[in-house]
Amino acid sequence: MNEGRIGNVVPLAGHNDPMVTTSTGEAQGAGGEAAYPLRRTPTQDRASRQVERILDAACAEVVERGYDAASTSSIAKRAEIAVGSVYRYFPDKRTLVQAIERRNQRRYTETVRERLAVVEDWRQAVDVTLDTFREMHRTDPGFHAVVLSGLGDPELEATPGEFDDQHAGEFAELLSLRFGARDSREFRMTVTLTIAMGEALAHLADRLPAEDAEYVLSRGRPTLHRLLEPHLP
Repeated sequence: MNEGRIGNVVPLAGHNDPMVTTSTGEAQGAGGEAAYPLRRTPTQDRASRQVERILDAACAEVVERGYDAASTSSIAKRAEIAVGSVYRYFPDKRTLVQAIERRNQRRYTETVRERLAVVEDWRQAVDVTLDTFREMHRTDPGFHAVVLSGLGDPELEATPGEFDDQHAGEFAELLSLRFGARDSREFRMTVTLTIAMGEALAHLADRLPAEDAEYVLSRGRPTLHRLLEPHLP
């Protein structure tokens, strides 16, 4: 789960979303937030599009062949560029997967922002974040690639809990500003707990048969709601 700030939506698959880079070589999304670090800064739009093409090719290679079988040369061939162009921006496969994960987070955040803009009930907001998380894991090759790489979130984060902490802060802000949640340290910790439990619930549901998935979701959603109820009107 994650979100809070309302902004532009990005398609769920086959994205070619705009990207700019900072002077330190860190790619950014259209909203200006840091997306992922690069070894070298693209100075033209064409080079930025090439970086996105490399990431798309890496996703496809890992999904189709597995992380161990995927190689920098095979990724370059799929992207229809020279292998040196891959090394210009990414020193190894692990860095590529880290960049894919950061791009995933940006896309997910932007997608949920847009969907939450029309939500009128805080319980529905919780459900939308959970449903979007599950949807993107099913439909976006980038999410599959990260899972299939075998690298866990802690190995891809710059600081421990980086992604969940960002999501919790954004969602807490949304609940406060849009739905009148009473902000406090306890409330913030509860939101963090809800985020973690929601992600675990989504992963459990996605590995179960449809009937069993519906059962755990029907029991899990009210649990997430009850956690937050004491902090909302």
